[in-house]
Amino acid sequence: MMTTQRKRLTENQGRARACTFLQRLIGETPTDLYWDEDHHRQGHVHVGTRELVVIAPCDTIHPPIVLTVEDWYEIQDQPGEHAGALVRKRAIHDHDRLLALCG
Repeated sequence: MMTTQRKRLTENQGRARACTFLQRLIGETPTDLYWDEDHHRQGHVHVGTRELVVIAPCDTIHPPIVLTVEDWYEIQDQPGEHAGALVRKRAIHDHDRLLALCG
């Protein structure tokens, strides 16, 4: 059985993976993506009138995470285990879910 080895990603590598994921998710290169100065792996982008938060992965095991800004704020107020469950439940993984949320 082959196991996937975890490899740490630099900030720039993680951001590049997040950008590639966003391009596939949105269907084009985001023009207004900016990265938070304090939380370096946290980016913000607008799709239509909705602001989304993108979290760049820190290793090769974890994918980028995209959430609405409202979901992100709610998740930040939750204790660890519950926050993780909410991230898994509310993350935007595909274009259909993105369209449902952002029209």
